[in-house]
Amino acid sequence: MAGAIRETLYYTVGLVVLRAIGLVMLPVNTYFLSSAEYGRLEVLLSFIDVGALLFGLALPAALSRFVGEVESWDARKAVCAEYAGLALLVCGVLVALGAIFSAPVIGLLPEPVTRTEFLLLLGAICLEGVLGVGLTWMRIRGAAKTFLIMSLSRALFQAALSATLLATGFGVEGVLIASCTAALLQGGAMVLYLIRDCGISLRFVRWREMIIYCGPLLLSALAAFVLGSYDRWVLAANVTPQDIALYGVAGRLGALTAVLLQPFHMWWFPKRFMVLKEENGAERSADIISLGYLIVLGAMVTVALGGPFAVHVLTREAYWGATVFIAFIALNYAIQETGSLIEIGLYLRRDGFAPLIINLIGAGIAIALYFALIPKHGVAGAITATLIAQTVRVLITYAVSIRYARIPYRFGRLGIITGLALALTALATLTIPPLALPLAGVVILPLIGFLAIRLKLLPKIDPEELPPALRRRLKLG
Repeated sequence: MAGAIRETLYYTVGLVVLRAIGLVMLPVNTYFLSSAEYGRLEVLLSFIDVGALLFGLALPAALSRFVGEVESWDARKAVCAEYAGLALLVCGVLVALGAIFSAPVIGLLPEPVTRTEFLLLLGAICLEGVLGVGLTWMRIRGAAKTFLIMSLSRALFQAALSATLLATGFGVEGVLIASCTAALLQGGAMVLYLIRDCGISLRFVRWREMIIYCGPLLLSALAAFVLGSYDRWVLAANVTPQDIALYGVAGRLGALTAVLLQPFHMWWFPKRFMVLKEENGAERSADIISLGYLIVLGAMVTVALGGPFAVHVLTREAYWGATVFIAFIALNYAIQETGSLIEIGLYLRRDGFAPLIINLIGAGIAIALYFALIPKHGVAGAITATLIAQTVRVLITYAVSIRYARIPYRFGRLGIITGLALALTALATLTIPPLALPLAGVVILPLIGFLAIRLKLLPKIDPEELPPALRRRLKLG
C-alpha cells in the first residue's frame, strides 16, 4: 500500500501540473484564435483522437492484461518487448500509407485541411502506439517518477512552443506544429527508454494473442471514438464554427471530470487483474472501485461548479456561452468513467469481443441520435445523444461484466450519495451566478466525504502498510 500511495502521489502531481498547463493554454488559445478558428481546431483535434486509436492498436490494454499472466519480471519484459516492436512496426506501415494516400484521406475529413496540416497531424499521432506501450510499462513497473518526467516534459515544451507560434501569427497551424514536434520528441525518448529497460523485439511469439485480443479492442476503441469526438464531425455540417468553439471550450473543462480520476486509474488499471486473483480479491476490488466512483462523483461536482467560473475568468466574453454546457458534459464523463470502473469482467475473456460489441451498440445509438438531434438542436442535441448512448453502454457493461467477475458492488450506499450530490449540484447551478458557483462546492464536497465515511465506503488500510513517516504523523505507532 505504501508503494501505491507513493505512485498515486506522483501521478496526482503530474496531472495537477498538466491540467494547470491546459488551463493556462485555454486563455492563450482563445486570445490568439477567433471563435471560428478555435472551432476549426476542435474538429482537427478530433482527427488526432481517431488517428491515435489506429496507431495505438489497443496495445497498452493488451499489455496490462497479459503481463499479469506471467510470474517473473524477465518474462514480463519479454512481453513488453514484443508489444513495443509491434507498435514500431505499425507506426512505420501507417505513416507510409498515410503519406502515400494523403489526398483521399484528406477528402474524408469533415473540415478542409491542407496537406501540410495533414502531415502535421500524422506526425502528432504516429508514435502513439509506442508511447502507450511505454507509459503502460512504466505504470506496471511502478516507475511513476519517470512517467511524471516524461509526461511533463512533453506538455511544457508543447505549451511553450504553441504559445510562441500563436504569438507570432501562425494560428491553427502553429498549434499543430507544436503538437507534432512534442509528440515526436517524446516518442524518440520513449524508444530509448524501452530499449534500455526491456528491449524491442520483432519476434512476435505472441502474435496470435495480440491479434485475437487487440483486434476487437481496436474496433471497440473506434466505436468509443464515436461517443467521444465524432459529434464534432456531425456538428461541422450543421452548426457554425462559433458554436463548435463554445462546445470545445465546455468540453475542455468538462473533460476534467475524467482527468481527475486519472491518478487512480494509473495506479489501479495495470494492477486490477492481479488484485482480483488474490485471496478476497473480489471484496477488495469492490472497495477500491467504490473509492474510484467517489472520486468520479467528486470530480463531476467540482467541474460542474468550477467550470462556469473558469470560463468567465479565463476566456473572452465571446466564449462565455460555453457555461451552459459544462455540467452536462461533466455528467457525461462521469457516466463514462463509471463504466470504465466496472468493466473489469469484460477483459477477463481472452478475445476482447465483449467490449467491442458493447461499444458498437453504444456507437450505433449515438450515431442515430446525432443525426436525429443535431440538425434540430445543435450542440444540445449532441450532448443529449451522448448522454443517452453512454448510459445504455454502461448498463450493458455492468450486465456482462458481472458474469465474469462477481464483484459485490455497494450500489445502495453509493446511490444515496449520488442522488444527494446530483440534486444539490443541479440546485446550485440553477440558482447561483457563475462567479460565485464554486462556493457551493464548499458544502457539497465535504458532504460527499462525510457520507462516504459514515456509510463505510472507503477501503480499509492496514496502518502497517503506510509509510513510516505518515504513520508517525498520524500517531499510528
